[in-house]
Amino acid sequence: MSTEAPSDSIIDARDRHIANGQIAGNDYNDENTEYFIRTSYQDDDDYSQHLNHQSYRENDDEVQQRLFPTNEVNYDEKVNHNKRDVLVSILEEGDESLQKRIEFDDLYNSSFTPKHPTLVWVQNEKIGVDPRDGIFTYRDPETDNIILESIQDRKSQVYVNANDLIVDHGLLNVQSFEISADAKYLMFWTNKTSQYRHSYFSNVFIYDLANRSITPLTADTVLDEEPKIAYAVWSPTGHQVAYVKENNLYVTDLQSHKQVTFDGSATVFNGVPDWVYEEEVFGTNFAVWWSPDSTHLAYLRLDETAVPEFHMALYTTSNQSYPEELKIRYPKAGAPNPLVSLYIYSLPDDASLLVTTDEKMAIQSIKSKEYKDFELNDRIITEVTWATEAHSHLLFKQTNRVQDHQLTIVVTLADGLHKATATVAREYKPEDGGWVDVPATPTMVFLSSDKGDIRYLDVADNKDGFAHLVIFSTGNDKPVWLTSGEWEVVAGTVVVDKSRQLVHFISTELSPLERHLYTISLESEDPALSKTCRTCPDDPDVHAYYAVTFTPKAGFYVLNYLGPDIPTTVVKSVDDGSFEVLLENNTELKTLLKDYSLPRVRMTNVRSGNIDMNAMEILPPSFDASLKYPVLFHVYGGPSSQLVSYQYDLSWHTFVASQLGYIVVTVDGRGTGFRGRKYRVGVRRRLGELETIDQVNAGRYWASLDYVDESRIAIWGWSYGGYMTTKVLEANDGVFGAGLAVAPVTDWRFYDSIYTERYMLTPELNPQGYVDSAVNNMTGFENAKYLLVHGTGDDNVHFQHSAVLVDKLTQANVHNYRVQFFSDNNHAIRYHNANKNVYYLLTEFLFESFGGKDYAHVRAETHGHFSGPLKKVS
Repeated sequence: MSTEAPSDSIIDARDRHIANGQIAGNDYNDENTEYFIRTSYQDDDDYSQHLNHQSYRENDDEVQQRLFPTNEVNYDEKVNHNKRDVLVSILEEGDESLQKRIEFDDLYNSSFTPKHPTLVWVQNEKIGVDPRDGIFTYRDPETDNIILESIQDRKSQVYVNANDLIVDHGLLNVQSFEISADAKYLMFWTNKTSQYRHSYFSNVFIYDLANRSITPLTADTVLDEEPKIAYAVWSPTGHQVAYVKENNLYVTDLQSHKQVTFDGSATVFNGVPDWVYEEEVFGTNFAVWWSPDSTHLAYLRLDETAVPEFHMALYTTSNQSYPEELKIRYPKAGAPNPLVSLYIYSLPDDASLLVTTDEKMAIQSIKSKEYKDFELNDRIITEVTWATEAHSHLLFKQTNRVQDHQLTIVVTLADGLHKATATVAREYKPEDGGWVDVPATPTMVFLSSDKGDIRYLDVADNKDGFAHLVIFSTGNDKPVWLTSGEWEVVAGTVVVDKSRQLVHFISTELSPLERHLYTISLESEDPALSKTCRTCPDDPDVHAYYAVTFTPKAGFYVLNYLGPDIPTTVVKSVDDGSFEVLLENNTELKTLLKDYSLPRVRMTNVRSGNIDMNAMEILPPSFDASLKYPVLFHVYGGPSSQLVSYQYDLSWHTFVASQLGYIVVTVDGRGTGFRGRKYRVGVRRRLGELETIDQVNAGRYWASLDYVDESRIAIWGWSYGGYMTTKVLEANDGVFGAGLAVAPVTDWRFYDSIYTERYMLTPELNPQGYVDSAVNNMTGFENAKYLLVHGTGDDNVHFQHSAVLVDKLTQANVHNYRVQFFSDNNHAIRYHNANKNVYYLLTEFLFESFGGKDYAHVRAETHGHFSGPLKKVS
């Protein structure tokens, strides 16, 4: 499950390539970009949350706008609640009564969205333009020419003339592109057709720089027909291409094509993930990896033949009398998983090697193993990385089905496929009863060794349960920890600069609510002592949240300041501390917001039993502690997720605080991330129990405050947050008088196996846990107003969850609720203008339930009438 809702729109192909350190192409065809509300979700499966550039990029695949409204930020220590309260003041000096307040339509106005420019770096050794690091490429918006530019002196030149991109008498509608490693060719993606959260199909074209010609990657490409290419990637050297078409893997040198696999079908995937691996394991659209010397390919084969089908009716996608039906192989908790196998293909030998055990496959397999694979039906492969400068060694991780036992395997190919061997590099079984975290972004990085062993850098949990940098070696049983302490290295942010022998990473060392960039020297006698922070402020009362991406040679990096003030983006040099190029300071947004009276954000702690939880208040403008305010809790709460942070946020919550006069509260209770395993893993086998207790205790605390109207406290959330909202109402504690749930899980038996079983085990192993975690007791819904929203086309959290819950409410004769479905909408609910309607509905329900400061727009246009007496409080 992802805390970020997916989009109905086409994915930005740059994300998958930049995230994996490859040369990335530009996506400049954004005229149809829809601006929408960011609900502050972060992935609970891939970090979820390690913050990488995908968390702040504006694109059409993820809910993006993560903003905290501020003009100028001042930090004052407060003692209202507790010793750690920090008030983020966002108001300019002056008469607040003369200033504007955020309107509902402002949330969908791009003028209120900060810009986050992304540079697409190229490996430029052979381009012949500039041998230095720091060359980037982009599409000129006026001429459509592809430009190369140096970040150092800002000199640029035309790399590809738009006049060369004529196909079928028209300019090719390029959506993204990449340059080959030898800089002789470019690959263009067109006609992208979204499939699931990360996957899409497209037409792919190859441009030859020497003769300025463009041809399709495959001969059967027809622009007006459905695209067939699911994935295509350049080799690390030269200009070979590995690609997947109709679930079979191919490789080409652009002269001839070689088919690697032949069994691809609707249920057998080669080189690309199926639905559940895409959603819950890799978070990408590919499962194929070139060796560094471009002579071998590692790839996964996924067989989902035994996975049950889930059928969804689609009502608006055609003009036919009968609805269309979408069928997805979706493994629910306890159901058969896709069977996964790892292969290595040798281009020189034109032969494949089966690495993992699969007795049914009649193909060459590794004979020499010093370990036993997990059984085919009890295996999840979570990461694959080449551990070599050529093709001699491959590392991969596999876990058992319930993900509490992990093996890291090293495959040795030095003497060819027929003499390949495989041994265990590391075995990990958590002793705390928790799960093995599965970051979507690879964490293993190969390090060279002069001792003949295999060394690799990883992010792993230390003995105290905090994620830290560590070097593992096949020649030494004792790992070398590079970092330590009660803080965490953010998985997916580690960059190794082998030429400078530096390791760069983002961590939470200053605070779980902050992100800062650090560097360690591998040349130091004690690398752990060489750690330096590149972004930490001198003043401990100043807080910040950063994200970073590096150039291919790691000589420069794009530093994104994400809050709490309005975001800025600069390019900095690793070697020259004085070098800085400003890419964006969002001056227009700062000027615009000077005319607005904006909420204040206050960071604090709240206790649940003997547990301190991080919390955040968004206070209305002109907040007066002598008055009584209604409160809206915003919850997510999924394992390893995080909502409370110093990231800038201007969202629906800003509007609710500004116009309706609500205090918006967010609390990260037990199970959430970046505070160590002890805080995280207690929710295992009993999702929804501790998290509900923590939200209820937080609600009780806010209800006790003098400035809170205890009769008007509501809670809302999306996805796992919708589940938490629903469980809180089920608890029937009397604190929350209303709940607003969007696309909630209501029974973990209905959710996908890989996510669910990581935390709940299987229904067979934990039957009572599944009963207790489902929403079964309807009594609490008689005592609170409830809004239930779901898309009928949700391929992630199926509409079944809400349908079954409504049936339970019906049987219990509960009437004090409203249900709103959105036809054919997926988990994001953005299809056919639905997203704006969702937030309008949330606003309307909140206003009708508890009132709030008179907001004429809502009062004039409110049209829903909810069951039961609704007290209006102005």
